[in-house]
Amino acid sequence: MASAPETVSALFLRSDGRVLLGLRASWKRAWADHWDAIGGRVEAGEGLDEALIRECREEVGLVPTTYRLMLSAPEHFPERNGAALHHIYVVSAWDGGEAENLTDEHSEIGWFSIEEMERLPNLTVSELIEILRECCPS
Repeated sequence: MASAPETVSALFLRSDGRVLLGLRASWKRAWADHWDAIGGRVEAGEGLDEALIRECREEVGLVPTTYRLMLSAPEHFPERNGAALHHIYVVSAWDGGEAENLTDEHSEIGWFSIEEMERLPNLTVSELIEILRECCPS
C-alpha cells in the first residue's frame, strides 16, 4: 500500500510578530478560498527541508534560512481533501527580500498578527495559531 503524500508548510514569522499567509486559490481541491501557511507537496526523492525551501522560493520568492519543524500531523479531513501527512515549520529568517505572490496557488498573500488570524473566518486549521503561540509566547 502506498503511503500518503506529504506536504510542507512555512509560517514566516517577522520580528514584529506578523505571519505570512496565502489565500488558497478557488480552484484548489483542498481548502479552496482559505488562508493557509505557504507550501506544498514533497516531491519523490526530496527531503522535507529541500521541499520547504523549494516551495517557498517558487510560491513567494523567499528562501528559508532559519526554520524549525513544529508539527507533523495527518490531514484532518481525508475524505474531503485526500490523505496526507502535513509538516508545518516556523521560519524566522530568510533570504529574498519582500514576499511576492509568484504563482496561481494563492489569490493573494498577506501578513497577519496572531489576533488577526484568530478572527479569520476561513483559516485552514487552528493548529497554525497554536504553533505560533507555542513558538513565540507573548
